[in-house]
Amino acid sequence: MSDSLERPAWAAPEVFPVKPATAPFGALSKKAVRTEFDSFEALEAHLGSSRQSVVAVWTPEAGRMVPPEAVVGLLEPLRKRFVDLAQGDFANARRNSMIFGGLLLWAVVYAAFSKKVLPQDSQNVGLAGLLLLVLGLIPLYEAWKSRRSGWNLNAENLAEEEREARFECWMDAQPMRLNYVLLFLMLFVGVAQIWVGVDKSVEVAGLTKVEGAESWRYLTAPFLHGNVLHWGLNVAALFYLGRRTESLMGWPHILLGFLVAMLAGGIATDYFVPGSPSIGASGGVLGVLGMLMAFELLHSRLVPKSARRRLMAGVLVTFVIGLVGYQFVDNAAHAGGLVAGFAYSLIVFPKSRSARRPKANRLDRMIGGLAGLVLTASALWAFWQMVAS
Repeated sequence: MSDSLERPAWAAPEVFPVKPATAPFGALSKKAVRTEFDSFEALEAHLGSSRQSVVAVWTPEAGRMVPPEAVVGLLEPLRKRFVDLAQGDFANARRNSMIFGGLLLWAVVYAAFSKKVLPQDSQNVGLAGLLLLVLGLIPLYEAWKSRRSGWNLNAENLAEEEREARFECWMDAQPMRLNYVLLFLMLFVGVAQIWVGVDKSVEVAGLTKVEGAESWRYLTAPFLHGNVLHWGLNVAALFYLGRRTESLMGWPHILLGFLVAMLAGGIATDYFVPGSPSIGASGGVLGVLGMLMAFELLHSRLVPKSARRRLMAGVLVTFVIGLVGYQFVDNAAHAGGLVAGFAYSLIVFPKSRSARRPKANRLDRMIGGLAGLVLTASALWAFWQMVAS
């Protein structure tokens, strides 16, 4: 069996471009800007001090560009670079934690001294706590962890960093056309919500859970959101998870898996949280996360180990957010979508030791295309229900 069949696509040298012949050393930024040098020392200095991103470097020893983590001689400037970047992220996260911590304190004090505690007072406390967690404490922890990893960087774990760097570079180069379709549908419906207002949108297209409610609301409610933060969190999560899913599993499965998970999330919240209206794409997004978790466990050679750990961290973060924001976070929809997505991969993708990505067959493409039509029609129907009301 050829070597190309024994290694994952992201490990191939062709992932990185051929180096230019104009200079013996150089660096390539994320925006494809090349910086050339005449000596290895100059490359070291650039890597250790420049704030410009560096996704690849070249030296006389290799015919192609490689990730900087592949050059053992760049260990020290890489360590300095990782620590400096983490220090900046840590400072920003600490500032956000102080701001949103103050906001949480104000919300708690205001609710405590109010003569009559209103439902929105407790919701304000929960929202402030959620903002502190998502925009402050979680980034603070991630920055602290990155800084510690930078300090502990050595020749032994440099190889693992190289694997992840190759994987991320390959991932950035993969098309995500169908994931962009999902993101556009969420934006399209979100604009309509701003126009008609959240309360009205929930009334006409949300999952109201009242007797006699239309069954199509299971399909329209996931495209609605309660506020900009709710929408932004789902869009950001889907942007990363959707690209990963489309790249590893194929475009039909990002559409079909998202559809199955959002329906499962709607059914779960209808059963376990009756009477309380529900909206949001979180069930579908958690379904995509569950799909990836199961898929990467079943196809361990396709991804670096560190990338799989990040998905597990995503589940933990979602669990914590659900605890903090239990007043307005639909944990039933989250759990239903996550379980459905996990089961989807278990059923569709049998365990394999192959390093090759599965290829979509004709049936996959037909069903995926049908799922895409259903999702598009659902978003358009939600839009029509809002603008026609």
